[in-house]
Amino acid sequence: MTTPATPTDTKPAPSAPNHEETLRQAWERYGSFIYITCGVVALGILAKGGWDYLNAQKEVGIQAEYAQCVTMDSFRSFASNHPGHPLAGAAEVVVADNAYATGKFGDAVSVYTAAAADLPPGPVQQRAKLGLAMSLVLSGRSSEAEASLRQLLNDTTLLKQIRCEAGYHLASVAAAAGRNADVQKFAEQVMQIDATSPFAERAFALRSSVNELVGVPGAVAVPAKP
Repeated sequence: MTTPATPTDTKPAPSAPNHEETLRQAWERYGSFIYITCGVVALGILAKGGWDYLNAQKEVGIQAEYAQCVTMDSFRSFASNHPGHPLAGAAEVVVADNAYATGKFGDAVSVYTAAAADLPPGPVQQRAKLGLAMSLVLSGRSSEAEASLRQLLNDTTLLKQIRCEAGYHLASVAAAAGRNADVQKFAEQVMQIDATSPFAERAFALRSSVNELVGVPGAVAVPAKP
């Protein structure tokens, strides 16, 4: 990866002496030193260029290695060999998804956590965080799960799809716990975020079923699909 650039010094450079004789004497005294300094700077520039080239080559190699991963063991090995790299996060999402799909929710929690830390901000990281929250739900860690889902629901910088799904799952958790007022609240919040989302439809269907169970008149009907 590219080496971060050194911040530019904004302080004005001191003015050079105006007298030719002073300059000549300085050159005679420090000429050899200046030559050495220029040589060092040139070597530094060449070294940086070489370092950037090596980093670029290394990145190409990492990408090629990731493309060769086909099994869970290979994805795990890749993530272990390249900690902190965004592609390590992508590999960890694959492993976490597999753990989730096979019911190993404790494993999924730990791997989704690692993936969210390695991935840069964006849709894949958001998905990892949602997977983490759902793994917490299914691991029985309800308070942590709800905190994670609330954070996703209320973060306006995230994709609407992620926020709506988080809101629907919050409504589901609330319904299972008999917290009917929270079911209403989360369903309405999902509707406000994106009324066309399939999770808005599910949330309102859940709200309607809760209303029917508790005998609330005028239960809201499920919105028709556009």
